[in-house]
Amino acid sequence: MRRFPRGIADLRTIPGWALHRLADDRIELRSPDGGVYSRITVPASPDWYSAALHHGYAVCFYGPQLGVRTPPDSTPERYTDAKRLEEFRTARGRGLVADGIIAYRNNR
Repeated sequence: MRRFPRGIADLRTIPGWALHRLADDRIELRSPDGGVYSRITVPASPDWYSAALHHGYAVCFYGPQLGVRTPPDSTPERYTDAKRLEEFRTARGRGLVADGIIAYRNNR
């Protein structure tokens, strides 16, 4: 994976990395050597899974501030879409976001 700085989006396929959907619906990001880089539980729609399976790839962002998790000092109601976008843009500007078009594997 590679840094995703602010500015023009330059998404590329990242050879060797893979995103696996596990039997319990968790998602695992695996590095080229097969090691587990990250494992998460995320609510995803059947349409997302269907599209990922159809195309065989998914766009993946990795970092500590992606605008996904509600910060500890906030609530879901106060953590608006605008604040989520601001967090994501700030993290990109600080070099804290990595990205890639990653191969998708359905292990269910």
